Amino acid sequence: MLLLVGVALVGPTESRGAFLSSTDCPDVETNALPTTLSGLRLALLFPSCRPGDKPLRAAQDRWLARDKAKHVVFSGLWTLSTQYVLVSKADWSEPDALPASIASGAAVGIAKELYDASRPTETASGKDLVADAVGIGLAVGVIML
Repeated sequence: MLLLVGVALVGPTESRGAFLSSTDCPDVETNALPTTLSGLRLALLFPSCRPGDKPLRAAQDRWLARDKAKHVVFSGLWTLSTQYVLVSKADWSEPDALPASIASGAAVGIAKELYDASRPTETASGKDLVADAVGIGLAVGVIML
Protein backbone atom coordinates (compact mmCIF):
# COMPACT_ATOMS: atom_id res chain seq x y z
CA MET A 1 0.00 0.00 0.00
CA LEU A 2 2.78 2.43 0.93
CA LEU A 3 4.55 1.61 -2.32
CA LEU A 4 1.43 2.48 -4.32
CA VAL A 5 1.03 5.79 -2.51
CA GLY A 6 4.72 6.57 -3.03
CA VAL A 7 4.48 5.83 -6.77
CA ALA A 8 1.36 8.00 -7.05
CA LEU A 9 3.08 10.90 -5.31
CA VAL A 10 6.50 10.65 -6.86
CA GLY A 11 5.59 9.38 -10.33
CA PRO A 12 7.78 7.48 -12.77
CA THR A 13 11.51 7.39 -12.14
CA GLU A 14 12.45 8.93 -15.46
CA SER A 15 10.74 12.20 -14.47
CA ARG A 16 12.89 12.57 -11.34
CA GLY A 17 16.47 13.50 -10.78
CA ALA A 18 17.05 16.14 -13.43
CA PHE A 19 16.44 18.97 -11.00
CA LEU A 20 17.71 17.39 -7.80
CA SER A 21 21.31 18.35 -8.41
CA SER A 22 20.74 21.79 -9.90
CA THR A 23 18.96 24.95 -8.92
CA ASP A 24 16.66 24.94 -11.98
CA CYS A 25 12.98 24.60 -11.19
CA PRO A 26 9.78 24.25 -13.17
CA ASP A 27 7.52 27.30 -13.29
CA VAL A 28 5.83 27.75 -9.92
CA GLU A 29 4.28 30.75 -8.27
CA THR A 30 6.66 32.33 -5.80
CA ASN A 31 4.10 32.36 -2.98
CA ALA A 32 2.53 28.98 -3.70
CA LEU A 33 2.71 26.39 -0.96
CA PRO A 34 2.06 22.75 -1.81
CA THR A 35 -1.47 22.33 -0.51
CA THR A 36 -2.70 19.81 -3.08
CA LEU A 37 -1.49 16.44 -4.26
CA SER A 38 0.18 18.09 -7.25
CA GLY A 39 1.88 20.54 -4.89
CA LEU A 40 3.13 17.67 -2.74
CA ARG A 41 4.36 15.89 -5.83
CA LEU A 42 6.21 19.05 -6.86
CA ALA A 43 7.73 19.33 -3.38
CA LEU A 44 8.90 15.70 -3.50
CA LEU A 45 10.26 15.91 -7.03
CA PHE A 46 11.87 19.34 -6.78
CA PRO A 47 12.63 20.02 -3.14
CA SER A 48 14.79 23.03 -4.02
CA CYS A 49 11.86 24.83 -5.63
CA ARG A 50 9.95 25.62 -2.45
CA PRO A 51 9.50 29.36 -1.86
CA GLY A 52 11.97 30.79 0.62
CA ASP A 53 14.12 27.68 0.76
CA LYS A 54 17.74 27.45 -0.12
CA PRO A 55 18.39 24.84 -2.81
CA LEU A 56 18.40 21.30 -1.43
CA ARG A 57 20.86 19.14 -3.23
CA ALA A 58 20.48 15.38 -3.45
CA ALA A 59 23.62 14.98 -1.32
CA GLN A 60 21.88 16.68 1.63
CA ASP A 61 19.14 14.01 1.67
CA ARG A 62 21.41 11.01 2.10
CA TRP A 63 20.17 7.43 2.35
CA LEU A 64 22.43 6.71 5.31
CA ALA A 65 21.67 9.49 7.74
CA ARG A 66 20.43 9.83 11.31
CA ASP A 67 17.07 11.07 10.00
CA LYS A 68 16.52 7.87 8.00
CA ALA A 69 17.40 5.75 11.04
CA LYS A 70 14.83 7.70 13.06
CA HIS A 71 12.21 7.01 10.39
CA VAL A 72 13.01 3.27 10.38
CA VAL A 73 12.93 2.99 14.18
CA PHE A 74 9.83 5.13 14.70
CA SER A 75 7.71 3.47 12.01
CA GLY A 76 8.78 0.02 13.18
CA LEU A 77 7.99 0.75 16.81
CA TRP A 78 4.69 2.39 15.84
CA THR A 79 3.68 -0.73 13.89
CA LEU A 80 4.74 -3.08 16.69
CA SER A 81 2.96 -1.08 19.37
CA THR A 82 -0.22 -0.83 17.30
CA GLN A 83 -0.16 -4.59 16.79
CA TYR A 84 0.32 -5.13 20.54
CA VAL A 85 -2.56 -2.84 21.48
CA LEU A 86 -4.94 -4.36 18.95
CA VAL A 87 -4.13 -7.97 19.87
CA SER A 88 -3.60 -7.71 23.63
CA LYS A 89 -5.94 -4.91 24.62
CA ALA A 90 -8.66 -4.87 21.95
CA ASP A 91 -8.85 -8.68 21.55
CA TRP A 92 -8.30 -8.67 17.78
CA SER A 93 -6.84 -11.77 16.19
CA GLU A 94 -3.25 -11.40 14.93
CA PRO A 95 -4.19 -11.82 11.24
CA ASP A 96 -6.91 -9.17 11.57
CA ALA A 97 -4.67 -6.70 13.42
CA LEU A 98 -1.69 -6.91 11.04
CA PRO A 99 -3.19 -4.91 8.14
CA ALA A 100 -4.43 -2.23 10.55
CA SER A 101 -0.99 -2.01 12.15
CA ILE A 102 0.71 -1.68 8.77
CA ALA A 103 -1.79 0.92 7.60
CA SER A 104 -1.41 3.01 10.75
CA GLY A 105 2.38 3.03 10.41
CA ALA A 106 2.13 4.04 6.76
CA ALA A 107 -0.43 6.73 7.55
CA VAL A 108 1.80 8.30 10.19
CA GLY A 109 4.76 8.35 7.79
CA ILE A 110 2.71 9.91 4.99
CA ALA A 111 1.21 12.45 7.40
CA LYS A 112 4.72 13.44 8.49
CA GLU A 113 5.80 14.03 4.88
CA LEU A 114 2.64 16.01 4.14
CA TYR A 115 3.41 18.14 7.18
CA ASP A 116 6.99 18.65 6.01
CA ALA A 117 5.74 19.65 2.55
CA SER A 118 3.45 22.28 4.05
CA ARG A 119 6.18 24.01 6.09
CA PRO A 120 8.21 26.76 4.41
CA THR A 121 11.46 25.71 6.09
CA GLU A 122 11.05 21.94 5.60
CA THR A 123 11.05 19.66 2.57
CA ALA A 124 9.29 16.36 2.02
CA SER A 125 11.45 13.39 1.11
CA GLY A 126 10.69 10.23 -0.80
CA LYS A 127 13.67 8.64 0.93
CA ASP A 128 11.92 9.19 4.26
CA LEU A 129 8.91 7.26 2.96
CA VAL A 130 11.20 4.41 1.90
CA ALA A 131 12.77 4.41 5.38
CA ASP A 132 9.27 4.26 6.88
CA ALA A 133 8.47 1.26 4.67
CA VAL A 134 11.67 -0.48 5.78
CA GLY A 135 10.73 0.03 9.43
CA ILE A 136 7.24 -1.30 8.82
CA GLY A 137 8.68 -4.31 6.97
CA LEU A 138 11.04 -5.09 9.85
CA ALA A 139 8.17 -4.86 12.30
CA VAL A 140 6.06 -7.23 10.20
CA GLY A 141 9.00 -9.65 10.22
CA VAL A 142 9.12 -9.51 14.02
CA ILE A 143 5.34 -9.96 14.27
CA MET A 144 5.41 -12.98 11.97
CA LEU A 145 8.02 -14.81 14.10
